[in-house]
Amino acid sequence: MSRKKILITGGSGYLGRHLTKKAVERFDVCATYHRNAGRIRAGQPVPLDLTNREDVFRVIAGVKPHAVIHTAAINPGDGTNSEMWAVNVEGSRSVAEASAAVGACLVHVSSDCVHDGRHAPYADEAAPSPINGYGRSKAAAEAVVISAHPRAAIVRTSLIYGLREMDRGTAGFVERIEAGERLTLFDDVIRQPIWVESLSEALLKLAMLDFAGTLNVAGRQTMTRAAFGRKMLDWWNVDPRGLVRSGRAADVSDAIPLDLRLSVDKAEALLHMIFPGVDDVLSNEQ
Repeated sequence: MSRKKILITGGSGYLGRHLTKKAVERFDVCATYHRNAGRIRAGQPVPLDLTNREDVFRVIAGVKPHAVIHTAAINPGDGTNSEMWAVNVEGSRSVAEASAAVGACLVHVSSDCVHDGRHAPYADEAAPSPINGYGRSKAAAEAVVISAHPRAAIVRTSLIYGLREMDRGTAGFVERIEAGERLTLFDDVIRQPIWVESLSEALLKLAMLDFAGTLNVAGRQTMTRAAFGRKMLDWWNVDPRGLVRSGRAADVSDAIPLDLRLSVDKAEALLHMIFPGVDDVLSNEQ
């Protein structure tokens, strides 16, 4: 029996690299990249410019996937607001329209940052209330995706980490420490970090389910950004050199969501999974 084909956008990114590696065990996988083909770990690499609508339609029509898992995005600090909008919103619109055109299921990866951090915990269907540029781009992306592909699954997730490859947030902290810069980790920002292995499994399961709408997929354990950052630095045996201190995001900016707790009961029941917290993952992976 032939295996179903999946197209994963952002295959060269942190989530994409883990996702493709897991996906090839069950599916025929095509993984898109923009510049870094060498970072594709598994599957068939496919170049894709998300800002080029014709390119998106050409690629998806050519692959004819059963499902598309859309992980590609510009994250905070990786581009200007206009670049973020072009990729996160207009690129997602093109992916949704092209997926609908070929009858492909669509799983779109969104973020807890679509919320304002003032009304936690957030249910799966909670309306977006973004307070910064990234959050606004992800909220707008959700809207255009649902409009173009009403049967799409929208996954709102949190900080993504792994224990075999350093996550981008921790890598940024390490870079600053090695440069001798002082680093402030916020102890008033609450998130639910998600193990990349759990998130990848959830996305692959969703790609095979007839589920439409928004779904929270995050770790069960709530943690401050400071506590999570210190645990990751400790896991990677990084000496903070006395440069890491705790601080309050509320004292820095009113555009940082403070409490982004998500309800995950619906996703765990639907996918027959438990999303372990950081402490459980660390203890099981020692």
